[in-house]
Amino acid sequence: MILFFDNLREKDQRHYAAVEAKKLGHGGQQYISELFGISVRTIERGIEELEKKS
Repeated sequence: MILFFDNLREKDQRHYAAVEAKKLGHGGQQYISELFGISVRTIERGIEELEKKS
């Protein structure tokens, strides 16, 4: 997962992190944040962007 994440563009990283965090449910944002070394706010932004597309 980390290797794949590292090869994505910034916007795609946000979206990928958001999808993975949502799949995990409660605590998912914190876990993914720590795993990828990004802020929880970045994940929240990715979720917001994906929800706007739906």
